[in-house]
Amino acid sequence: MGVMHVGVKILPATEPSVRAAAIEAERLGFSSVWLSERVVIPLDKPHPYEPMVDPWIGLAFVAAVTDRVQLGTSVSQIALRHPVLMARELATLDRLSGGRVIVGAGAGWVEEEFTSTGVPFADRGGRLNEHIRAMKHLWTTPGQHFRGRYYDIPPVGIIRPLTPGGPPVFVGGFTQAGFRRAAKYADGFIFSDGPLERIAPMIQQIRGGREQYGRGGPFPFFAQASPPENVDAARQMARDYAAAGIDGLILTYRDVPVPDAFLAPPARDAVRALIESGP
Repeated sequence: MGVMHVGVKILPATEPSVRAAAIEAERLGFSSVWLSERVVIPLDKPHPYEPMVDPWIGLAFVAAVTDRVQLGTSVSQIALRHPVLMARELATLDRLSGGRVIVGAGAGWVEEEFTSTGVPFADRGGRLNEHIRAMKHLWTTPGQHFRGRYYDIPPVGIIRPLTPGGPPVFVGGFTQAGFRRAAKYADGFIFSDGPLERIAPMIQQIRGGREQYGRGGPFPFFAQASPPENVDAARQMARDYAAAGIDGLILTYRDVPVPDAFLAPPARDAVRALIESGP
């Protein structure tokens, strides 16, 4: 059995060339297109990232030139925004894209993102948990009062997403709190690029947590991964990730901008082999 869902992350997505990248990704057969988020970066110390565009505006740009690919973030610090505004923004994109949104959410680790936006850093995990609950409430029962520790939202009328119940919310985070968040509140999980032997025990832990919370239904596990170098590597990659319990891959090209990175042979042939490796 192989990996059925193969997406691609567009980095850095700071230029209009993201349009061509998305069009070519859909044409080649990718199932999804992903953007990342770094709201701000510190200037007084070394930092591994540059400032990034707003991923939701970027994905709206992608949605306008594609018809099929799903649109996801890996990941967005959604709890830096108020849940009413975030729920409305995501419902808008979900409606206008035809229900193609995947909300990849993270608690965040760059303190300057929080201090610069006036959001407390210390309780970011608990705030994200409630933020997910509040968005789902607004997508399903906005006419009822929502009372939480961080947010008090009166009954309101608000635009509804096209996807019943709202777009799926995937989370990441390799901590016990992150696993609990996934099991209790999320609809899927995104692993960062790392050794496969670490993944299987985490999947079992999250699945066990979901059983404890009485949550059933589909729960996809996605993993960010470096692209395969050739066709044989692609086929082996599909087998290995599927055996570990992964349902989808997000290919991340770090040295060559997309779409050039996945259009030139042999990279193109490797990607096609991976996309076609499903059961």
